[in-house]
Amino acid sequence: MRSVVLSTIVGSLLVAGAAHATTYYVRAGGCDCADGKSDATAWATLAKVNAASFATSDTVLFHEGDKWSGSLTVDWGGTASSPAVVGAYYLKGGVPTRGYTTTRPTIDGANTASGPYDGLLRVHASYVRVENIKVINAKGRNIDVSDSTGSAVVGCSTDGAYGSGIHFARAANPRAENNLVTHAGKAFKDGAAWGGAIELDGVTGGIVKGNIVTEVYGEGINTNGGSRGSIIEGNHLYAVRAVGIYVDGSPDATVRRNIVVGSTNSEYWRSARSVGAGIALNNESYHYKSQLQSTVQTQRAKVYGNLVAFASAGIAVWGEYPLTSFDGTLIFNNTLVDNESQVTVGTKPMPNSRFENNILLTLSSGLRDVSGIELNGMSAKNNYFSQGDPGGNYTHSGNRFSGLELAKMSGWRSIGSREQITWRDFDVQEGSTVIGAGDDEPLRMATSGDTFQLDYNKYDHNAPMDMGGLRFGKVVVKQPAAPDNLALN
Repeated sequence: MRSVVLSTIVGSLLVAGAAHATTYYVRAGGCDCADGKSDATAWATLAKVNAASFATSDTVLFHEGDKWSGSLTVDWGGTASSPAVVGAYYLKGGVPTRGYTTTRPTIDGANTASGPYDGLLRVHASYVRVENIKVINAKGRNIDVSDSTGSAVVGCSTDGAYGSGIHFARAANPRAENNLVTHAGKAFKDGAAWGGAIELDGVTGGIVKGNIVTEVYGEGINTNGGSRGSIIEGNHLYAVRAVGIYVDGSPDATVRRNIVVGSTNSEYWRSARSVGAGIALNNESYHYKSQLQSTVQTQRAKVYGNLVAFASAGIAVWGEYPLTSFDGTLIFNNTLVDNESQVTVGTKPMPNSRFENNILLTLSSGLRDVSGIELNGMSAKNNYFSQGDPGGNYTHSGNRFSGLELAKMSGWRSIGSREQITWRDFDVQEGSTVIGAGDDEPLRMATSGDTFQLDYNKYDHNAPMDMGGLRFGKVVVKQPAAPDNLALN
């Protein structure tokens, strides 16, 4: 159903764009001797596309369900109002129509790229939109966008990347939205190179939204290398070995309304019994040896409305770089359930930071609400701790310690597939002591950009605020803002 929706949305767009733009078609059984301007005269190979000269805002569409081996380089761009497009098409009443109905066209690298950092589908131009393409089996990165402004990867599927699934480097305002990324980062597993599912490396204003990331060996979503102003929102991550969502050397990042869950499949465990941290803030030292100034750090991060379960840590604040200082970190209204530690805070300074309205629920033996009780300048208030008052800087008169009832109160560490968990499992039940027990400071701080007043499903929180990522007693609508589960629709 998801593909049909994407096809309907994308197919309704006008392809023409700028007056001079041309649409070219590629399909199995085509002919590189033709002009490529219709389905009947479609080209046949990636080699033809790579050799062609395109004008600004030209579009290249691949026929749904067809498959090509090799690599593709997009070196022509578009404009902000009329991007160049690489995507899919299908025949509707014999008319080629942008989008797809059942199966994306596939580019298969067959593990032949030259190295773990080379791209299989490469974008080296600005204002390029890659949509509805399946890219698999890159020896390096499946989709790589670099030195670009305003480019987007939307509705694509990647699988089996030795390096990254989708990678943006040295880019301004890139976007990764509604993609499916599976089995990325095999190089990380082998210890050969670093790679995750979706990465923002030294970018400005990157947006990673509404993606499904499942069964990857490196990080799930990683903003790093001095990336600024990244927004990571509404993504679903399952079985991510290294870290689910990783903010590393990236100031002013926002991580909101994501769901991150672990797996019983030990292939993706990073600790003795869990995947890596669900959400982690860090400044890895290697950044500062070659490329970053010491002033470029993960500061002013906003982490709110997230749901995390069955990871080694629900939320972790590490700080490997010795000069790290996590100034202005805001951690509001997250629900953290049955992680090895719901929260782990290291020893680095956290001045002007706040930890408020979070639910820390430990259900299984051998697990804990917190690891470390000194918050190094971060204040904490109105949080729920299932194991009683942790002491130290967490102590506050507004804390709650009992009476929480979620829709799911057992089996959190027996999740064997992404379909087993839904956001409704995190839902607070009537009579729970966390209802109306939060502090209203996030409501007062909310702006059009910092939407602290909205819960995981983008409903307004109650006032007084509930603790956790979901408001209590929300109105049920036919099409909730967040997907019901992690299934591939």
